[in-house]
Amino acid sequence: MSERQGKLERSIARILSETIPELSDPRVPMIVTVERVRLSTDLTSARVLVSAFGDDVDEADMLSALNRASGLLQRSIARELKLRNTPKLSFYTEPREVL
Repeated sequence: MSERQGKLERSIARILSETIPELSDPRVPMIVTVERVRLSTDLTSARVLVSAFGDDVDEADMLSALNRASGLLQRSIARELKLRNTPKLSFYTEPREVL
């Protein structure tokens, strides 16, 4: 992994951690943690590992809502990092799917 790729992964994780709680979708719990972001080598896609706290969290609904809001989240990333092309986001709850 290059230094630039690692720096982008950390920056994207920070921005997503700040932006996801602001989503108005009721399927996304208030406490969602961005565990890890893995960028592809060409920086066109990002796999995001998330976890949520709570007994009544339906992970399938949460992932569906996050993947549906990925365009909005990508715009937040582009706006803050001033990137020409932002990676396409995919959300997962299983670590083996992100590695």
